[in-house]
Amino acid sequence: MVFLAEHRLLGRRAALKLIRPDLAREPHFAARFRREAQAIARLDHPGIVRLWDFAVWEGFPYMVMEPAPGRDLEQLIRAGSASPTVVLRLLRRAAEGLDHAHEHGVVHRDIKPANIRVDRDGCSMLIDFGLACVEGATLATNPDSFLGSPDYVAPEQLSGDVVDGRSDVYSLAAVIYEAVSGVRPFSGKSWIEVASKRLLEEPPLARGVPTPFAAVLAGAMSREPANRPPGALGLLEALGRSLELTRHFA
Repeated sequence: MVFLAEHRLLGRRAALKLIRPDLAREPHFAARFRREAQAIARLDHPGIVRLWDFAVWEGFPYMVMEPAPGRDLEQLIRAGSASPTVVLRLLRRAAEGLDHAHEHGVVHRDIKPANIRVDRDGCSMLIDFGLACVEGATLATNPDSFLGSPDYVAPEQLSGDVVDGRSDVYSLAAVIYEAVSGVRPFSGKSWIEVASKRLLEEPPLARGVPTPFAAVLAGAMSREPANRPPGALGLLEALGRSLELTRHFA
């Protein structure tokens, strides 16, 4: 639960994040909440929401965080798909923040439109590091293994294998796919069907965008992590080059 609050000591607004009261005393949820705070505390980038304080009051942990202004990307997508050029511009700062997290050994593991905020100036910010983990962690015995959205997570995360920054790159590509085409890469009647397709199939080329752009997106969503672009910003730059190539030969 996140509330907009007034930080009286600092004299400015803050975001107050709490665990639901019925979950606060559950060791697993409390530990996950603490891991989220520790992950954010390692990072300092304008494309990532900043942690100002973490404390426990009468057994209830809470975080005081930088407010994330604007709307989330999910709301923008519901308003209609945007051009590839606009999407790349909107996501650049978040992509830079994601690379910053990877450089510091943090994998977000829950990159999706609802976790990307875009302000009035068109600058994006990553929020909600509740599923974040240290890069290279094996998740098979972790209760978090199957958390996250099957619409965006990488195949290796679905199967509980080792994840690294390339897993987040996959998810970012899935987000861009939806933002430019208006549909998600895989669809199904249930999350199990969607997850099965993600594990067994390569995504179809995104419609309504230049073929080179769609091909780069498909490569970034390869089931083999080694075939994906090196880094989130690398993905955006490869997509940008594909648009320049399309315009050159148009």
